[in-house]
Amino acid sequence: MITIHPIPRKVIRWGELCATHPPFSIALDGYVFGQPRYLEPLQGGPKANFNHHEEVDRLGTRCTTAQVYMAIKNGLFSTFRKDGQPHAELYVNDPDQDVGGSTWLFLNHERIKDTKSEPLINKLINLLDFLDVTGGCFPLDPDSTTIRQYNWIFEPYTEARKLGRLPSMTSVEMRNILDAVHSRISHYTLGRAQEIPSETGYEVLGGNHRWKIVQEKGTQTRMQLMKDGITAFASLLGQRQDGNWTYTLCRQSVFIPFPLLQLYEHLNTLEGITDSVLGWGGGDTIGGSPREAGSKLNPQKLEEAITQFLRETNRL
Repeated sequence: MITIHPIPRKVIRWGELCATHPPFSIALDGYVFGQPRYLEPLQGGPKANFNHHEEVDRLGTRCTTAQVYMAIKNGLFSTFRKDGQPHAELYVNDPDQDVGGSTWLFLNHERIKDTKSEPLINKLINLLDFLDVTGGCFPLDPDSTTIRQYNWIFEPYTEARKLGRLPSMTSVEMRNILDAVHSRISHYTLGRAQEIPSETGYEVLGGNHRWKIVQEKGTQTRMQLMKDGITAFASLLGQRQDGNWTYTLCRQSVFIPFPLLQLYEHLNTLEGITDSVLGWGGGDTIGGSPREAGSKLNPQKLEEAITQFLRETNRL
C-alpha cells in the first residue's frame, strides 16, 4: 500500500524522521532537510529521503521525481515491502510539480518497474528534471507543445500558487491538488493531454543591475526572466495572513554571482533566526523564506538587506 501524508510547510531533520516516523517512511522533496539518505531495515528502517534542495550540488543532482524513478527501477520495492506487497508511507510538505511527479510514480510503480518503459512517462520525468533542478530557469521555448502540456498537467498547483494559497494551505487542499495532478499525469501518459498557453509576464519591484525583486504573473515567467537577462532574482509570492512575507530566491546557476548560501545566513541573522531548518534556506541556486513562519522583511527591507550584503561582499 502506498499512503501519502500531506503536512503543509513542515520541515524536519533526518534524525527526527528516523526517531519518530514508522518503518517504510519516505520523505519527499524537502520534508526532511538535507541530502538524499537511506536507513536499512536492521537499523530501524527501511526509511529514505529523496531531496535535491539542501546539502547538494543543485545543478548536478537529479530532481526528486528523477531520484524516485531511479530508485523504483533499481529495486526500491525489494526492501519497501510489507506482507509481500509494496509498501511506503510518503511524507510531503508542498504539492508542487516535483511532489506531484514523484508521488504519481509511487502510485503507478508497476508501469515503470524492471524493464518496463513508456516514452511519455520518460519524457515528463526528463522535463521535470530540467525545470525543477533549475527552479524553472532552464532555457526552453515556452510556446512549445511540450511546455503547453506541462502547463496543463500542473495547473492545479500553479493556480493555487498564483492565488497566494500556498502559505495557508491545509492538508486537505494539498491532497486535492495532488489528486488533480495525478489524474492529469495519467491522462497525459495515455496521449490525452490538453494544452494551456504559457504566461510569462512579471513586474519588477526593485533591485539593480545585478539582481531584481520581481512578482511573477505567469506559469513560465522564469523562462522569460532568463531571456530578458534577469538571471538572479527574489520573487515575491505574497503576504501571509499573519503579515509576514513569502519569497523565493533564485539564480540560473552557480556561475551567476548571487551567493544564495551566504544570503540565507545573512537574512537569518537579520531576522534573529538561529535554526537553519526553520529559517531562510535551500540550495545553492534556489531557496527562500521560512516555510512555516515566512519573513518579517517587506520587499523594500529585503531589497535593502540584499543590496547591502552584496555591496559589503564586493559583489556590486
